[in-house]
Amino acid sequence: MKAVIYARVSSKEQEREGFSIPAQHKLLIEYANKHDFQVTQEFTEVETAKSSGRTEFGRMVEYLNAQSDVRCILVEKTDRLYRNFRDYVLLEALDLELHLVKENEVISKNSQSHAKFVHGIKVLLAKSFIDNLSEEVKKGMREKAEQGEYPGKAPFGYCNDPIGKSIVPDEKYAPLIKRLYQLYSSGNYSLASLRDKVYEEGWRTAKGRKLAKSMVEAALKRRFYLGEFVWKGTTYPGQHEPLISKSLFDSVQAVLTSAPRQQSGRREFLFRGLLKCEHCGCALVGELKKGKYIYYHCTQARGPCNHPWVREEVLDQRMMDVLKAVEIDDGTVGDIVQALKDSHQDETTFRDSELLRLRKRDRELQSRLDRAYEDRLDGVIDEEYWRRVSASWRDEQNGIAHQIQKLGQSDRNYIDQAVEILELSKMAHSLYLERKTAEKRQLLQSLLSNCSSDGINLCPTYQTPFNLIAEGRQNQFKYPRQDSNLLPSV
Repeated sequence: MKAVIYARVSSKEQEREGFSIPAQHKLLIEYANKHDFQVTQEFTEVETAKSSGRTEFGRMVEYLNAQSDVRCILVEKTDRLYRNFRDYVLLEALDLELHLVKENEVISKNSQSHAKFVHGIKVLLAKSFIDNLSEEVKKGMREKAEQGEYPGKAPFGYCNDPIGKSIVPDEKYAPLIKRLYQLYSSGNYSLASLRDKVYEEGWRTAKGRKLAKSMVEAALKRRFYLGEFVWKGTTYPGQHEPLISKSLFDSVQAVLTSAPRQQSGRREFLFRGLLKCEHCGCALVGELKKGKYIYYHCTQARGPCNHPWVREEVLDQRMMDVLKAVEIDDGTVGDIVQALKDSHQDETTFRDSELLRLRKRDRELQSRLDRAYEDRLDGVIDEEYWRRVSASWRDEQNGIAHQIQKLGQSDRNYIDQAVEILELSKMAHSLYLERKTAEKRQLLQSLLSNCSSDGINLCPTYQTPFNLIAEGRQNQFKYPRQDSNLLPSV
């Protein structure tokens, strides 16, 4: 069989510390010779996790696309091949046979479901996917917010300018926001009467209805119209043009604070904001009937819909089946966690050696600082030289301290997060049975990104990585645990 070889180290430090390309190359060549593979191409990658993209990985994908008779990749282990979940999806679409030599495993479309299940979990929980991809996106949004650029869609009253890539006032709706604040600051309106007033003046929903009181209140509290915005709990000054003054905003907040609040006594709807109509894609909303029964129905925001009204108790029973789909046993949890630990043993070894190197360098710098301080007292060096070199060495020490902290937490955070995800998957159904409405909602939000209903059945879309667990769990127990497509020992 024809195959390609792919070798990668994730940092320059790993290359220097012995997790080298030559070692991987030797292992893979020996494996190819032993199993009669014809190696048609070799791809070698030495990049840091911070770099955007992998040149050799891209070249390998192009090569495999062009060479239909080459369907095998020989690689040391899972985390040498993938750096994020997108890589996994990309290679899966090519219908390849992956030989993970150190893990003594072959993954292909014909592999047993348990082997593919564990392999997918290892890919999905790779450090680079959790620690790098997610963190880089969050960091980019945070940096954008710190520069005064709102990282989201422009709120009502503004629009996104595609040319200048900025947020600008909407000529049609910005005056409505100003009018809303001016009316309410007078103290002559309640939220309900204000809603009626702006309805008369032309501010309506897409279907021509009155705004909900909650929408009016949210608009009156939004600091975006003041020229600020809140992102991830932090308030930032924005670069966009404010629609109202600070004094007007404060006046409105004072009226809101002093307005009497009527206790509604309404029951909390378990599935509020969590369900969509399978027929038309609109939201399903709850409605209390006869003071004690909650029914869900389609909002029909896109026109008439034949979705039936459904009791909350019926949906509650259906949701238990949805949670059972991600329920896994203790043995499977143990298998996956052990596979993750084994897969990252080299990274643990590298981390330990890197910690030793950093601590040694820190001691060297401290020794230099101590000697230089004595030389300054003895007059061997002058004050200016002391300030310059001591500042430089202390900066380096601070950087070392940061790297040590990061290295000390990386593997622990990774394994801990994996265990938390798997434990939640194992206990999701039982937790749902025990919890109250608010806690049930929180649990469902952690597991599901969307869930639609046709009035009888629920069709869930699970959050990552629970989607993979649900898919793998459908057939993983059809096969004996030991039947995991093992290769002969190398």
